[in-house]
Amino acid sequence: MRLAIHTLSITTNKFLWLAFQALAFLLISFQTLFGQTCLVRGQVTDYKTKLSVPARLVFEKQPDASLTVISESSQKGYRASLFDRGAYGLMVSAEGYVSEHLDFDLLADSLASKRELNYSFELIPIKLDDVLPFNKLLFEVTSFKITPGSIGELERLADIMKENPTIKVQLEGYTDIDGHSKSGKKLSQKRIEAIKEWLLKKGISKKRIKLRPVGGGSQVTGGAGADARKANRRVEIRVIEM
Repeated sequence: MRLAIHTLSITTNKFLWLAFQALAFLLISFQTLFGQTCLVRGQVTDYKTKLSVPARLVFEKQPDASLTVISESSQKGYRASLFDRGAYGLMVSAEGYVSEHLDFDLLADSLASKRELNYSFELIPIKLDDVLPFNKLLFEVTSFKITPGSIGELERLADIMKENPTIKVQLEGYTDIDGHSKSGKKLSQKRIEAIKEWLLKKGISKKRIKLRPVGGGSQVTGGAGADARKANRRVEIRVIEM
């Protein structure tokens, strides 16, 4: 009888110990999963009117989109809970507007302790005859090769044209003030053709793209310095049909 009671006591104690271990594991797992959660919230508005814009926000964990969180913005804004700390890419898109992109890292020193972030966006409306705000479609001297620094802008342009399938654009090519009339126009033609070919490879129809080589006839900034000349070696994107 005493042996049976002793055995029962050992079994009970072992059960309680295992139960305690299981509870501790659950508590640690809960803290790991939810203790690191970061709430991202904010507003999406029209750049000109400041009114709310119904937009779609897609958060993708980098580098391979192993986690994707989608949120929709309304008049009250948007909310998204990110349960996994790491680097994220955020794409904000709305029909009739220029998309916005934001990269942030929840493991960075400045954000590691944050449990809530506020990111608000003012989207630029796409209007007929407007030049879209792409300021990094630049080229090296006498070159029409697309530089790595331009790829992000081109990706945004391709996304905008896919999100707004009725718009057509005109690629307008410019050279710096050193470009002679004939040679500058020929170079600007090659630059806009290079961008057109890039867009075609992304699935954009050639019927939606027109070309206008300008050459050195219009400078976005004055001066003869290296920075001024670099800014003038550009391609502008004009909306010609919606």
